Amino acid sequence: MGLPAMPIVLSLIGQLNVTDRLSRTAARDWLARAAVWFEGVGDVVLDARVVRDGEERPVLLVVLHPAAPAAEVRLGASGRLRVTATTSPAGPGYHVFLCGLFWQLAAEFGFRWTADDCTDPTDYFRARQRAACERHFLDWLAGECRAAEGHAHPVSVGLAPGHGYTYPAEVFTPLGPRGRRWLTEVSADPAKGRDFFAWWGPELDAPFYRDRALVRMWCDFFWRPPQTEEEGELADQIANDLASAFKLDPAAELPWAEWLELLVAIQGDDDGFCVTPNDHVLSIELWRRSVPPPAPATGGVKGGIGYRRWPVRVSLDGGWSVEVPGELARERNPDHTWTAWDRTRTVWFHALRFTKPGGTAPTAAEAAEVGRKSLPEGEVLPPLDRDGLRGAAVFGAVEEDGRTLWRLSGVVGTAGQLAVCNVYIESPADRDWAVRTWRSLTHGESHKS
Repeated sequence: MGLPAMPIVLSLIGQLNVTDRLSRTAARDWLARAAVWFEGVGDVVLDARVVRDGEERPVLLVVLHPAAPAAEVRLGASGRLRVTATTSPAGPGYHVFLCGLFWQLAAEFGFRWTADDCTDPTDYFRARQRAACERHFLDWLAGECRAAEGHAHPVSVGLAPGHGYTYPAEVFTPLGPRGRRWLTEVSADPAKGRDFFAWWGPELDAPFYRDRALVRMWCDFFWRPPQTEEEGELADQIANDLASAFKLDPAAELPWAEWLELLVAIQGDDDGFCVTPNDHVLSIELWRRSVPPPAPATGGVKGGIGYRRWPVRVSLDGGWSVEVPGELARERNPDHTWTAWDRTRTVWFHALRFTKPGGTAPTAAEAAEVGRKSLPEGEVLPPLDRDGLRGAAVFGAVEEDGRTLWRLSGVVGTAGQLAVCNVYIESPADRDWAVRTWRSLTHGESHKS
């Protein structure tokens, strides 16, 4: 079993010409202007926004591709500009394009990158040798595959840890599942891994737009009408990328059936979250070209592109996780609660830490007993007792906003901590699903995905 390859991280240092130390407000204003510039580059930039890090310092996050984390741009009080971008999962095309984009940024804002302080494992930022950059990415992938070969359980290459997909795959990648044989082949011949990368060449051509859409269809899309503004923006961006790929190369091989399914989901948006217009000519063309998606390898879930067609195990606060349908919308709330929902089902979660009067941590059973005493009236469900966890739950009807819902109110205890999980359903026929959802709660080492 080999060790995973180090990620390919582009690290750039530049120096602005400033006479006085910059306040955080001044740094934020400069980064905000840079964000506007990035947004003006074109549709290659999916998002550019200034946020605050854990120490309340401003940081500009620039997103060009879903296969890579956002590039981070920070500005210090001395005018020192620092860029950090992990490029390895997306590909050499992303790396090359990003270098060019930051060269443009320096020219536009009148500063220079400090060559001796910049780090590029591929050496492209200095030498601008594309072939060498591509070889470095292929070698990185081969190292990842060698490291993954030794694992018996499903493995991931190029995806963030803890993605929680339960789709029946041997190897998860951003562009869809692979077999274990693929790991062996790429380990032996890195050139066979070229199609792993969703952004191979720096050109904004049909393959770029197609593969960027495919990554989001595999990893992010929910296969139903959007329920939030963020989901509407995601659906619009995927539709725009597929349309761009088709316009650039009408003969390109595209996911016709899933594209049509995407447009049907957009047309089902009754809340106005999407802005993609109806295109009847395009819809007819998709109907003509599409074929039914293949059936899944196992289980009764509809086949086709999309890890989120299957349940997903979601990591929660306090070391907890829960398994929910992949199509549910999900949100972490400011009060440290978590909610997942669709039009007829809602899952609500909150983790609580507490100690006993003497200051010691309660056992799992003691934590569960505290939670059990707070449960409302209802049908008592069989208790949970596994993997060091203890839990209790009740089920019954509740009135909300003049309508009747059914609610499972559940708690699960572990040493020093209590998880509260409420599941709301509109139909009592979903009762078994609600029970399974509550019972799927795990903590720490009690589950490894």
